[in-house]
Amino acid sequence: MSGDSVKERFEEIYDKTYDSIYRYLITKVSPREAAEDIVQNCYLEFYKKMLEGGQILRPKHLLLTMAKRRAADYYRSFTPTEDIDDQTAIYDEKALRELENDDSFEYEQIMRLIAESDDTAYRIFYLHFHCGHTLEKTARELAMSESTVKSKIYRMLRKLRKQLTEGEDNAFFRRSKQIP
Repeated sequence: MSGDSVKERFEEIYDKTYDSIYRYLITKVSPREAAEDIVQNCYLEFYKKMLEGGQILRPKHLLLTMAKRRAADYYRSFTPTEDIDDQTAIYDEKALRELENDDSFEYEQIMRLIAESDDTAYRIFYLHFHCGHTLEKTARELAMSESTVKSKIYRMLRKLRKQLTEGEDNAFFRRSKQIP
C-alpha cells in the first residue's frame, strides 16, 4: 500500500471507530484528559502498524484491545498491587463481540443521538445497557441516586421515540402483538 492509500484507509477507520473507542475509554479512565491521551496513543500506534504494512483484519477489535491494555497500564501506574483486570473488565464479552461485528446504522444512530443530547444520559445508557450494570450499580458509578438514573433513562427513551421514525428500517420501539 502506498503512503496515500494508507492515510486514506486510516482516516476511514478512524471515522468509523473513534466514537466507540473514545466512549469506551471515558467510562473506564478518569480524568477525561487521560482518556483522550490514551485514545491518541492508540490511534498513533495503529497508524504506525498500518505504515509498517501490517495486515489488520478487524481494526475496531484491535483498537479496543489496545485501548483496554493502555487503560490497564494507566491504572497500574497508580495501583501496582491490585489486579487491574477487575477494573477494566468487559462485562459481557458476547455483547461486545456482537457489537464489534455489527455495523448496524441503527445502534450508531441511537448512541449518537443520546451523546449529542446529553452526555450524562449517554454514560447511563452505556453502563446500563451496553455493560449490563444494574440501575443501582450504574447510579453508584456515576455518583447519582437510583431515581435520577431511572428518570434520565425514561426521559431519553421518550425523546428517542419522538426523534426516530417508525418504519421498516427504524422499528426500534414498535411492539407487535406477538412476542417472539
